[in-house]
Amino acid sequence: MPVLSYSSVGFLDRDVEAALDGIAAAGFTHSEIVGQSPHVNEPLVGEALRGFRERMAGRGLNPSTVHAPLTYNVLGAPDETWRLEKVEVLSGYLRFTGELGANGMVIHPIPNPKFVPNPEDLSLPAKMVTATRRSLDALVPVAEKAGVCMLLENLPYDCHYPLLTLRELREVVDDYPPEQVGLVIDTGHAWTLKIDPVSEIRAAGERLRGTHLQDVPGEDPNDNHWVPTHGDLDWDAIRAALVEVGYQGAWTFEVAIGRHGESQEELARLSREVARDWGL
Repeated sequence: MPVLSYSSVGFLDRDVEAALDGIAAAGFTHSEIVGQSPHVNEPLVGEALRGFRERMAGRGLNPSTVHAPLTYNVLGAPDETWRLEKVEVLSGYLRFTGELGANGMVIHPIPNPKFVPNPEDLSLPAKMVTATRRSLDALVPVAEKAGVCMLLENLPYDCHYPLLTLRELREVVDDYPPEQVGLVIDTGHAWTLKIDPVSEIRAAGERLRGTHLQDVPGEDPNDNHWVPTHGDLDWDAIRAALVEVGYQGAWTFEVAIGRHGESQEELARLSREVARDWGL
């Protein structure tokens, strides 16, 4: 039975409890929890964690994945002080993910250029690849103990940086245990770089462990986060590719913006209707 999930990023206009209310009301059984304000802006522990799990269960919701904090919280920080600081942050979220009962944590491998000093520095690509591998070396034991798979995501940045695509990331993850390191396809990120999501899914192959399903326009895509089928991506081909590679992870809708001014509640409901039309 496919796991059908909705990311709490779709309700970043409210706190996490209200976000989970909206996800449950739309008919989803699982949710990806975003690790940043106004949702889980620090890993929950102890009674706070137990209460959060209980309230999710009370809504009929299960955690599918956790999205690690964004912005500076990446594997491939080119500055060593920055990298070590974020390894500690990501370690805390890996432990939280496992204790929450989710089996995957989405991580951005490299930073957006806007967060990088001297972003056009030609030495950055090599530094980022080395940093990504060093961070994974440190985090794999943490992920193993937590029972969590780190899911490296393709990114939409128009720049000269490495590790933006699943094809590039596959070469990295192949050097690590599949139980601890996998990949997640963001369909809108792929086409924002004018890369066919189908080719990315095939490149990821059996290492694909997560999805961010969102739509974008065929011309001038900009990581739009529309409801799937509201843009121009070929969803029949995308779904067929997921079946082709034997994908077994959650089908997570990462929808945040209405193409026609829909409310956050309407976007979640429309996403659930799309999933139903797909037989999920």
